[in-house]
Amino acid sequence: MANKIPLPLNQIEGVAAGSTATITLPRNVRYHAVFLEYDTSTAGGATESNMETELPQIRVNLNDVTQRKFSASQLFDVNRTKGLTPEVGDGTLFGYLPILFSEPQRETKGEKEFSAWGMDGVGSFDIEVDIFDNSSQTPTLKAWAIVDEVIEAPKGIVKWKTGTLTINTTGENEFNLVSEKGDSIQGLHFFENTAGDINDLLIEKDGKRMWKLTEGRYTALMSQYMDGLSKVSGNYYVPFDFNHPDDVLTMVTEKRVNNNVQRFKTQEVLATLDMANAASVTLLSEMVGIPD
Repeated sequence: MANKIPLPLNQIEGVAAGSTATITLPRNVRYHAVFLEYDTSTAGGATESNMETELPQIRVNLNDVTQRKFSASQLFDVNRTKGLTPEVGDGTLFGYLPILFSEPQRETKGEKEFSAWGMDGVGSFDIEVDIFDNSSQTPTLKAWAIVDEVIEAPKGIVKWKTGTLTINTTGENEFNLVSEKGDSIQGLHFFENTAGDINDLLIEKDGKRMWKLTEGRYTALMSQYMDGLSKVSGNYYVPFDFNHPDDVLTMVTEKRVNNNVQRFKTQEVLATLDMANAASVTLLSEMVGIPD
């Protein structure tokens, strides 16, 4: 057992409109979450809309290598899939951006803490926050973390990889999402330009169907079966692990050769998006592995 402790993060530099703020985190604890507190002089304060405009990119770095990259908007919607409603400001109160390393929607304590970020052997840990110049607003940024004192290396952490799937035609568009590094895939977030752009989604691993659901069936699955997970409009989320960390999609394919089961490195993870509209999709992949 390890007590969880709220830890203020006071080493923050570069907080200004049009600048990149850097939060330097201590490396003598294990991290379950980091909360960014944001306020702005923009009318209305740290509303969800204002935070989405003014915080276009956040990067979480270990040893000067980015492990997660996302916008405030993407963070809000990923957290919504885990059942969390954004806690936003109103001109008086701060808005909050929780960066979750542990997974609070998991069913057991062990599963919740499975992906906490240990710091043993880590040379540097920092978070960079790009602050968009929104008519020369005055931003305020603070941060704090939920930590414990467990000493372990960062292993089995969940990294976020973002990219654009360029789509110029309606109908079927195919993409290979295989992890060359061999990281497992916990889940895929397909952010649509407009909700409903994706009619149907097929995912195959070396020719084996792993996912195929129409929009209607996907809605039913998320509302009637996925305990702890939620559907979010405009974010077609594929939770390969079904909310259990042991069930991620590995990059190992088993094949029977001469009556023996052999294991091979996965060559293809093909995603076929059946598009109602010819609009590109932003993909955020939750990848499980050692730090990059």
